[in-house]
Amino acid sequence: MKITLNKVLLAIIAFLILILISGTTAGLVNRHNQKPEILISQGKAINLAEPKSCAELTYYNLGTLRILPRDMEGKASQQEKSILILTPWISYAKDDTVFFEEISRKSGLIKGVFLQFFTSYSQKEILSYGEEKIKEELISEINKILALGKIQDIYFTDFLFL
Repeated sequence: MKITLNKVLLAIIAFLILILISGTTAGLVNRHNQKPEILISQGKAINLAEPKSCAELTYYNLGTLRILPRDMEGKASQQEKSILILTPWISYAKDDTVFFEEISRKSGLIKGVFLQFFTSYSQKEILSYGEEKIKEELISEINKILALGKIQDIYFTDFLFL
């Protein structure tokens, strides 16, 4: 009797482990098969792709910033405010180690430029500006605080309102 009960319990445990492993595997496979366009349309884009490497430019990741944009002249209630999740990359001339050191030293100031810019506008204003105008203004402000070189461009792998 005990031998049969032990065999049944071991079979149940093995079956449960098999279900857990197959469910985890299926979930991971489905997660990696989703295209970025689908994730963006569902509001689930976490991190798309970092900028591509090229012969002339190097990229510096400033990390993920969480920014609370300005509300619409006090008209929005606290529950209606949204948070901007932002992961900016800046590009600069390749193999410029002195400029890289300046960017590293001033990364806090550069993050401050992003914070200052996005807290100055509401979500509606930010979305109406368009990516190119936002990039132009940010590049101009960042280059004002840099002395040893100029950044070439800004890329965003995360730009989500939650």
